[in-house]
Amino acid sequence: MRAVLLVILLSIHAITMAQTTNRCKFETEQIIGLFNQKEFQKISNKVAPMYSAYYSAITLEKDWAELIGTYGAYKSHRIVNLNTNAAGYFSSSAEITFAYLPFVLSLSFDSSWQVMSIAFSQSHKMYVAPSYVNVELFNESNFKVKNDLYELNASLCLPITEGKTPLVIFIGESGPTDKDGSYDINMPYKDLAWGLSSKGIATFRMDKRAVSHGIQMMFQRNNYESFTCREDYLDDLYKAIDTLLQIPSIDANSIYIIGHGQGGMLIPLICKEKPFVKGGVFLGVNHKRVQEMMIDQYHYLTKVTPAKKAEFDLQIRRANFSMSKKLNPLTEHKYMPFEVQATYWVWLNHYPHVKLSKKMKKPLLILQGQRDYQVSNENFELWKNSLKNRKNVGFKTYPLLNHLFEEGAGESTYSEYFTKKNMPEYVINDIHDWLLQSQLLPNK
Repeated sequence: MRAVLLVILLSIHAITMAQTTNRCKFETEQIIGLFNQKEFQKISNKVAPMYSAYYSAITLEKDWAELIGTYGAYKSHRIVNLNTNAAGYFSSSAEITFAYLPFVLSLSFDSSWQVMSIAFSQSHKMYVAPSYVNVELFNESNFKVKNDLYELNASLCLPITEGKTPLVIFIGESGPTDKDGSYDINMPYKDLAWGLSSKGIATFRMDKRAVSHGIQMMFQRNNYESFTCREDYLDDLYKAIDTLLQIPSIDANSIYIIGHGQGGMLIPLICKEKPFVKGGVFLGVNHKRVQEMMIDQYHYLTKVTPAKKAEFDLQIRRANFSMSKKLNPLTEHKYMPFEVQATYWVWLNHYPHVKLSKKMKKPLLILQGQRDYQVSNENFELWKNSLKNRKNVGFKTYPLLNHLFEEGAGESTYSEYFTKKNMPEYVINDIHDWLLQSQLLPNK
């Protein structure tokens, strides 16, 4: 019953968004134009009465004068977000380019399209959709996926188009990864999802349990309850997929999975357990065992940050210990990598992701950043060798990209993940083009 209700709500929400996108854009463009024309009283007249004290013509004029006085004249703008929420409020964001520094103008409107808030923020201090994203071509719905005791944040992007659309589902990497793959203001999964949805592909992404249920999971850990990749992600994902398949605008015959890091390891299993899935994309996915990857990573980090050698050596010892095929599921947490339950490592020790990948008959695309220190290029070469006899597998590497598929130079380090960047457009184009070539998308 909950699944049916969610489908109805999503359908209604999609219709509402389609009807309001143009209006939201119009109101935003109009306010930007009034700022540029210095018609501050006209902007103030658009403000809802209960907020008018905050946005008087004098206040708005002062704010705009400070912006152009410090950062130069207005040059151009582009809409970077259009959204609505369940209460019927609308919001938008536009990146405004001044002569010296871009800013983001964020607006919110009530159901009568009266302005509720006006805020300018420095563009480099917040997430901004990359230039290849066109937010006018799709609607994003944010909602909760409920599975037993867990409620997980999720986002579904539906292209504004007639007929059914293919769907790409994202699987995040290891750890408490959120639906956007966030590292501060960098959100590579959001880049990829919005990029593909701008090209007419529906996309779905959701948080892992650990993002918002850490305390509950800690309680289960302390009681030595079982924790494997199924509890970590698969059980919740399958619950979400059951609902997604009921949404009328999604083509149930064109479902596709993109997996990042350890999340990509699960694609062969998902394709086996959910036969309707048509294929998958590996983004920086390990061929070697997870613990072997950890050991490689810590050896690399020891060279980059030798001051932490003792800490890294401890994790290496734990990784080696956790690889025993006879590992006791009730082994004390303090002996396990990151003190994660032994059941997690037991499950991984018996999960034959390479063997399953060899047996897959569905198309695969394997992408690798050459500057990825978390999943080294050695893994890419191992994948090429293991899958060399399969005709429907594509391979591509990118010289400048790290594990987040963001560009950089020199040796990659964890700290670069927090330097503001977006996933390059060529990655989105390569995935989209490969889907077309693999006949997984309708060639319109």
